[in-house]
Amino acid sequence: MSEQENKATSPVTQAATLAKSPIASPDDVRRLVGAIEHIMDALDDVMGEETKLLKEGKVKQALDLVEAKNQLSIQYMLLQKAITANASLVKQMAPQDSEQLTRRHHMFQSTLQANLAVIATVREVSSELVHDINDQVQKGGKANTYGQSGQLPQHVTQRRGLSIDTAS
Repeated sequence: MSEQENKATSPVTQAATLAKSPIASPDDVRRLVGAIEHIMDALDDVMGEETKLLKEGKVKQALDLVEAKNQLSIQYMLLQKAITANASLVKQMAPQDSEQLTRRHHMFQSTLQANLAVIATVREVSSELVHDINDQVQKGGKANTYGQSGQLPQHVTQRRGLSIDTAS
């Protein structure tokens, strides 16, 4: 399959095409609602797995899920924008589907909030670890002995720095 054909059949392209499709019948609404619910289910799964991995301290494995999460998020936003733009039409043509989608969004929000809280915690812990490591490295560059006048030297230049290998 060529790159052009692959782009034409990518899930993001399919979501964009569906989002741009006119809503003319209850079936169109059901197709749109079904698509966004399917994407929310997939996002729930990915975020649940990411949250679990982060809680277990498996940051590297959790980072492997970022691309899938980003792709699903793009699809979700495209379809959500289409539903929001046609909200009155969606409610009029398929009120039960509209209510079901509203309930589904409330459940989805709790998963999203839990995921964001765990990510924020991991980010904070990582930042604190790097800061603590840097403090320890900096202590190694300070004099531990007294100078000629019996005082600790006031101006000691740092001899070591901190570098982080982000490739691994």
